[in-house]
Amino acid sequence: MPEQPQDSNISIWFENEVKVNEASLRAYLNHKVPPNHDVDDVIQETYKRIIEYKKVKSIRSPRGLLFRIAKNVTHDLYRKDYKNSTISLTEIEKKDVINTDIMPVDKVTQSDEIEILRDAIASLPERCRQIYILRNFEKLSHKEIASRLNIKVHTVEAQLTIGLQKCRNFFRSQGLM
Repeated sequence: MPEQPQDSNISIWFENEVKVNEASLRAYLNHKVPPNHDVDDVIQETYKRIIEYKKVKSIRSPRGLLFRIAKNVTHDLYRKDYKNSTISLTEIEKKDVINTDIMPVDKVTQSDEIEILRDAIASLPERCRQIYILRNFEKLSHKEIASRLNIKVHTVEAQLTIGLQKCRNFFRSQGLM
Protein backbone atom coordinates (compact mmCIF):
# COMPACT_ATOMS: atom_id res chain seq x y z
CA MET A 1 0.00 0.00 0.00
CA PRO A 2 1.59 3.35 -0.97
CA GLU A 3 2.33 5.86 1.76
CA GLN A 4 -0.14 8.67 2.16
CA PRO A 5 1.33 12.15 1.53
CA GLN A 6 0.85 13.04 5.20
CA ASP A 7 2.79 9.91 6.26
CA SER A 8 5.56 10.89 3.86
CA ASN A 9 5.70 14.38 5.38
CA ILE A 10 5.85 12.91 8.87
CA SER A 11 8.65 10.56 7.78
CA ILE A 12 10.67 13.46 6.41
CA TRP A 13 9.94 15.54 9.51
CA PHE A 14 10.93 12.60 11.73
CA GLU A 15 14.26 12.09 9.97
CA ASN A 16 15.14 15.81 9.88
CA GLU A 17 13.82 16.96 13.26
CA VAL A 18 13.69 13.94 15.58
CA LYS A 19 16.02 11.16 14.50
CA VAL A 20 18.99 13.57 14.36
CA ASN A 21 18.75 13.79 18.17
CA GLU A 22 19.08 10.04 18.75
CA ALA A 23 22.69 10.08 20.00
CA SER A 24 22.01 12.76 22.61
CA LEU A 25 18.69 11.11 23.52
CA ARG A 26 20.48 7.80 24.02
CA ALA A 27 23.13 9.47 26.20
CA TYR A 28 20.40 11.12 28.26
CA LEU A 29 18.46 7.87 28.69
CA ASN A 30 21.52 5.82 29.63
CA HIS A 31 21.39 7.62 32.98
CA LYS A 32 17.61 7.68 33.36
CA VAL A 33 16.18 4.29 32.33
CA PRO A 34 15.60 1.83 35.18
CA PRO A 35 18.21 -0.95 35.22
CA ASN A 36 15.77 -3.71 34.28
CA HIS A 37 14.63 -1.91 31.10
CA ASP A 38 16.22 -1.44 27.69
CA VAL A 39 17.15 2.02 26.41
CA ASP A 40 16.20 0.97 22.86
CA ASP A 41 12.67 0.12 24.02
CA VAL A 42 12.34 3.54 25.65
CA ILE A 43 13.59 5.26 22.50
CA GLN A 44 11.09 3.35 20.37
CA GLU A 45 8.22 4.23 22.72
CA THR A 46 9.36 7.86 22.68
CA TYR A 47 9.42 7.89 18.89
CA LYS A 48 5.99 6.30 18.74
CA ARG A 49 4.53 8.93 21.07
CA ILE A 50 6.07 11.91 19.29
CA ILE A 51 4.84 10.64 15.90
CA GLU A 52 1.33 10.15 17.31
CA TYR A 53 1.48 13.69 18.68
CA LYS A 54 2.75 15.10 15.37
CA LYS A 55 -0.21 13.54 13.56
CA VAL A 56 -2.64 15.72 15.53
CA LYS A 57 -0.65 18.87 16.36
CA SER A 58 2.22 20.92 15.04
CA ILE A 59 5.37 20.89 17.13
CA ARG A 60 7.49 24.00 17.40
CA SER A 61 10.31 22.46 19.43
CA PRO A 62 10.71 18.80 18.42
CA ARG A 63 13.91 18.33 20.43
CA GLY A 64 12.39 19.71 23.61
CA LEU A 65 9.25 17.62 23.19
CA LEU A 66 11.34 14.53 22.37
CA PHE A 67 13.25 14.80 25.64
CA ARG A 68 10.09 15.60 27.59
CA ILE A 69 8.38 12.50 26.20
CA ALA A 70 11.45 10.36 26.94
CA LYS A 71 11.46 11.65 30.50
CA ASN A 72 7.75 10.79 30.82
CA VAL A 73 8.29 7.29 29.41
CA THR A 74 11.06 6.73 31.94
CA HIS A 75 8.85 7.99 34.78
CA ASP A 76 6.11 5.62 33.59
CA LEU A 77 8.57 2.73 33.85
CA TYR A 78 9.57 3.69 37.39
CA ARG A 79 5.90 3.96 38.37
CA LYS A 80 5.14 0.59 36.81
CA ASP A 81 8.10 -1.02 38.56
CA TYR A 82 7.08 0.58 41.84
CA LYS A 83 3.54 -0.77 41.58
CA ASN A 84 4.87 -4.25 40.84
CA SER A 85 7.37 -4.48 43.66
CA THR A 86 8.08 -3.53 47.20
CA ILE A 87 11.51 -2.23 48.03
CA SER A 88 12.92 -1.82 51.49
CA LEU A 89 14.26 1.54 52.58
CA THR A 90 17.82 0.23 52.62
CA GLU A 91 17.48 -0.90 48.99
CA ILE A 92 16.19 2.54 48.00
CA GLU A 93 19.15 4.19 49.70
CA LYS A 94 21.55 1.92 47.79
CA LYS A 95 19.93 2.70 44.41
CA ASP A 96 20.61 5.94 42.58
CA VAL A 97 16.94 6.46 41.68
CA ILE A 98 17.15 10.22 41.74
CA ASN A 99 20.21 11.51 40.02
CA THR A 100 20.84 15.03 41.26
CA ASP A 101 23.66 15.65 38.78
CA ILE A 102 22.48 17.59 35.77
CA MET A 103 23.67 15.90 32.62
CA PRO A 104 24.69 18.12 29.67
CA VAL A 105 21.56 17.03 27.79
CA ASP A 106 19.46 18.05 30.81
CA LYS A 107 21.02 21.49 30.63
CA VAL A 108 20.10 21.78 26.96
CA THR A 109 16.56 20.64 27.66
CA GLN A 110 16.33 23.03 30.61
CA SER A 111 17.59 25.91 28.50
CA ASP A 112 15.03 25.04 25.80
CA GLU A 113 12.28 25.02 28.44
CA ILE A 114 13.48 28.32 29.94
CA GLU A 115 13.52 29.90 26.48
CA ILE A 116 9.97 28.73 25.83
CA LEU A 117 8.89 30.07 29.24
CA ARG A 118 10.51 33.43 28.40
CA ASP A 119 8.63 33.49 25.09
CA ALA A 120 5.36 32.65 26.85
CA ILE A 121 5.83 35.46 29.38
CA ALA A 122 6.92 37.90 26.67
CA SER A 123 3.70 37.16 24.77
CA LEU A 124 1.55 38.38 27.68
CA PRO A 125 -0.01 41.86 27.61
CA GLU A 126 2.18 44.38 29.43
CA ARG A 127 0.14 44.73 32.67
CA CYS A 128 -0.49 41.00 32.83
CA ARG A 129 3.22 40.28 32.28
CA GLN A 130 4.21 42.76 34.97
CA ILE A 131 1.85 41.18 37.52
CA TYR A 132 2.89 37.66 36.51
CA ILE A 133 6.58 38.48 37.05
CA LEU A 134 5.96 40.20 40.40
CA ARG A 135 4.02 37.19 41.66
CA ASN A 136 6.03 34.30 40.25
CA PHE A 137 9.56 35.64 40.28
CA GLU A 138 9.61 38.33 42.94
CA LYS A 139 7.19 36.28 45.09
CA LEU A 140 5.07 39.28 46.09
CA SER A 141 1.64 38.64 47.56
CA HIS A 142 -1.48 39.74 45.71
CA LYS A 143 -1.89 42.57 48.21
CA GLU A 144 1.74 43.73 47.75
CA ILE A 145 1.37 43.71 43.97
CA ALA A 146 -1.89 45.67 44.18
CA SER A 147 -0.24 48.23 46.45
CA ARG A 148 2.88 48.56 44.27
CA LEU A 149 0.86 49.00 41.05
CA ASN A 150 -1.93 51.03 42.66
CA ILE A 151 -4.63 48.61 41.51
CA LYS A 152 -7.20 46.43 43.27
CA VAL A 153 -6.38 42.95 44.58
CA HIS A 154 -9.20 41.60 42.43
CA THR A 155 -7.44 43.00 39.33
CA VAL A 156 -4.22 41.25 40.36
CA GLU A 157 -6.08 37.95 40.75
CA ALA A 158 -7.85 38.35 37.42
CA GLN A 159 -4.63 39.25 35.58
CA LEU A 160 -2.79 36.28 37.13
CA THR A 161 -5.56 33.95 35.99
CA ILE A 162 -5.39 35.41 32.48
CA GLY A 163 -1.59 35.17 32.46
CA LEU A 164 -1.60 31.57 33.58
CA GLN A 165 -4.17 30.61 30.97
CA LYS A 166 -2.28 32.43 28.20
CA CYS A 167 0.97 30.71 29.22
CA ARG A 168 -0.75 27.30 29.19
CA ASN A 169 -2.15 28.05 25.73
CA PHE A 170 1.32 29.10 24.59
CA PHE A 171 2.83 25.83 25.89
CA ARG A 172 0.10 23.83 24.15
CA SER A 173 0.83 25.66 20.91
CA GLN A 174 4.48 24.60 21.29
CA GLY A 175 3.48 20.97 21.83
CA LEU A 176 4.54 20.91 25.47
CA MET A 177 1.23 20.14 27.13
